[in-house]
Amino acid sequence: MISTLLVGFGFSATTFHLPFLNYLPQFSVDVVISSKPDAVKAALPHAEVYSSLDEALKIHDVDLVVITTPNHLHGPQAKLALEHSCHVLVEKPFTLDSKEAEDLVTLAKNQGKQLCVYHNRRFDGDFLTIKQLIGDGKLGEIKCFESRFDRFRPVPRDRWRENAGPGSGIFWDLGPHLIDQALQLFGQPEEVSANILTLRENGQSNDTFDITLHYGDKIVKLGSSAFQASATLRYDLQGTKGSFRKFYLDPQEDQLRAALSFDDECWAKTNEDQHGVLTAANESGELSEETITTLKGEYLTFFNRLAHAIEDGNFSPADGSSVVPVIKVMELALKASAQKTALAFN
Repeated sequence: MISTLLVGFGFSATTFHLPFLNYLPQFSVDVVISSKPDAVKAALPHAEVYSSLDEALKIHDVDLVVITTPNHLHGPQAKLALEHSCHVLVEKPFTLDSKEAEDLVTLAKNQGKQLCVYHNRRFDGDFLTIKQLIGDGKLGEIKCFESRFDRFRPVPRDRWRENAGPGSGIFWDLGPHLIDQALQLFGQPEEVSANILTLRENGQSNDTFDITLHYGDKIVKLGSSAFQASATLRYDLQGTKGSFRKFYLDPQEDQLRAALSFDDECWAKTNEDQHGVLTAANESGELSEETITTLKGEYLTFFNRLAHAIEDGNFSPADGSSVVPVIKVMELALKASAQKTALAFN
């Protein structure tokens, strides 16, 4: 089994990681770093609990370190784990600095260890669906692509993600997912422009953003708003043969929050009334609509592939090297927003 050390025991750890680590037989969560030992023991009676990652790594010989701490700690803690010859799964954002990300990739390679970033939304059912639509050529050449992750949260909450500080704000929270998906589909852009704002009253960090990735043959728009109370437009793809629109978010996050069993027949399946619609022209040029059944989400596959990568040396589901460009786009978007101009991606 893969002896696992879990760093942090908050929402991310208990919602997005622990359920999978407990469910899959390849993993054993043996050590937890947390300031809440009672909560850890209630969920993991056999686990050893420490307040310091450095202390735990000096005592325990674990295979995998899973990092779910606040964003500014991701880089330093990943470095510490790799220096102790551990494989690493680190929450997004990978780091807050692309140089640090590149250095971690080099360190992992030198140590012969897996360095995986938790870009689980590569395995959203709707993202897998649009990848298939694009690959099948049903939309022709993509000319416009819009991807959004809107919410209705008009009042700031007192938590590190929304308070002032390095790595806080909605851009560092949701931006990595949207950018990563776009780069997975279309590769690196030629230019980046952005508008990253704090619009909520008494907001301490950004809560709204719109980013444009400029390509020679297409335009890609990514965004998030804290003021969307209606159904969320998730994807809008426009191509030379037709278009595809999908509302609502992938169900896996809500199902994890509700502690739905992975063995439940509804797990990772999108409700029938939330599938996307393809509008395309036939040979006569007439337009017709077709509901496209959303593929089943595959968060379980993410962790299965991570286990295989650790055990067999296979390529991980989101290798750190594939995520460095995401951090570079984020850095450039912040500069572009501040300078109010499009900047070249080098």
